[in-house]
Amino acid sequence: MKIRRLTRLLFCVGVASMSAGAQVRLESRQVIERRIPVAVPPFAANPDSQQVGREFPEIIADDLRFTGLFDVLEPADYPSVFHGFPKEASNINFEAWKKTRAEHLVFGYVMIEGDQIVAECRLFDLFTVQQVEGQRLRVERTSPRRIPHKFADAIVYKLTGTPGIASSVITFSAKTYGAKEIYVADYDGANAKRLTDHGSISIQPEFAPDGRRIVYLSYKDRYPFLYLLDIVTGESSPFSKHVGMNAAPAWTPDGQAVALVLSKDGDPEIYIKDVGGPRSRRLTENSFIDMSPTFDPRGEQIAFVSDRRGIEQIFSMNRDGGGVRRLSFQGGRSYDPAWSPDGKYIAYVVERAGDGLEIYVMDADGTNPRRLTNSYGSNESPTWSPDTRHIMFASTRSGRSELWAVTLETGEERRVPNLDMPCQSPSWGPRRP
Repeated sequence: MKIRRLTRLLFCVGVASMSAGAQVRLESRQVIERRIPVAVPPFAANPDSQQVGREFPEIIADDLRFTGLFDVLEPADYPSVFHGFPKEASNINFEAWKKTRAEHLVFGYVMIEGDQIVAECRLFDLFTVQQVEGQRLRVERTSPRRIPHKFADAIVYKLTGTPGIASSVITFSAKTYGAKEIYVADYDGANAKRLTDHGSISIQPEFAPDGRRIVYLSYKDRYPFLYLLDIVTGESSPFSKHVGMNAAPAWTPDGQAVALVLSKDGDPEIYIKDVGGPRSRRLTENSFIDMSPTFDPRGEQIAFVSDRRGIEQIFSMNRDGGGVRRLSFQGGRSYDPAWSPDGKYIAYVVERAGDGLEIYVMDADGTNPRRLTNSYGSNESPTWSPDTRHIMFASTRSGRSELWAVTLETGEERRVPNLDMPCQSPSWGPRRP
C-alpha cells in the first residue's frame, strides 16, 4: 500500500500520462473591495512598429488583470474622441479621459531601431494629470514581451507598493512527440522554450533561487535519476544517480544544496545534498515513507509528507531532521507541500473522497486550513508566485493536464494561456532582471 501511494505521488505525472469591483470569496478567502481603474489603450508607433504598438498594451492589460488588483477598461469605455495616441504626452486629451471611470492612464510610444525595440512607457494619474511613472525600455527584437511585462511590474509597484510578477518565469514538464520534456516560459505561458531533448520521461523541474539552474528528474538513462540543467548554457549534468528512487528535489533558499528523496537505504527517506558535493546527508530515518520536502524561505524548516501516522499528512522538521511535528489533519491524504516565499503559508494537496485532488493552503504553523480549488479532475503540484499572491498548479479539469493559477485573496482561478500542449509539475521561478 505504501509503495503504491508513493508511486502515485512521485511518479504518476511522469508515467501516466470578475468583473470590476466584484467581491469574490471562497471559504475563508479575503475580499478585494475595490480594484484600481486603469486604461491601457494602444500605443503610438512608427509605421514599422504598428503590430507591437497594439500588442504591448494588450500584454500590460493582461498582466494587470492577472493580479486581481486592477479594473482594466475595455475599448468600449474609451472616450468617443479617442482615435489613437499621439507621440507626445502633451497632446493627450486628458479631460476626455477624466470623464471615464479610469483613475490612471498608460501612455506609450514604440519604435524599432535595427535589431532592437525601444518603447517610451508612462503612467499618468488622471486626478492630478501628472506622470507618476515613466521608463524608456530597450530589448532585442527576439524578446519583445519583456518590455510590457517590465512596465506592468512597474505599474503594480507604483500603485500598490508590491513588486509585480509579470517578469517572472516558470518551468514545467510537457508532453511532446510521445516524450515528456522540460520547458521554460514566461509566467503567462508565452515564449515557451524546450530545454531538454531526452526523448524520455523528464518531470519534476525545480527552479534554483538564482533562476539560472533547474534540477529535475529524468528516465533518460533508464532509471529515475536527478539532473542539473544550466538554462543559459543548456548543459545538463547528473546530480543524483543512486540505486532506487531519486526524486522530489527542493532547493535550499541559498541555492547551495538540494533536499531530495532517496530509497538507496531501504524506505524512501529525505536527504540533503550539496550542489557540487558527492555525498548526501540523511534527515529522516524510520520504517515509514518520508517524501516531498520543501524549505521555508530562511532555510531553517522543512515541510514534508509522511505516512508515520497511518495516512499521508504534512509534517515539518528542523533542517537537521529534528523537531518533527504534524501540520495537517485533513481526513484525506495530503501531498505536495509548497512553502510560500514570505514564509507565512504552506500550499498542499488533499485527496477528495472517492477520487480527485484539491489545492489547500494553511498557515505555516498548521492552523487555518482552507480549500482553494473546487473542480472536477485532479489539481496538484502547487507552486507559489514570487509575491505569495498566486499559486500555480496542474489540473485535469478539462480532460488533459493544464497549468492553472489561483489568487490567494479571492480564490479566482484562471488557466495559464499560450500553452497548447499537456503540461504538468510547474515550478514558479524568480523575476527576470
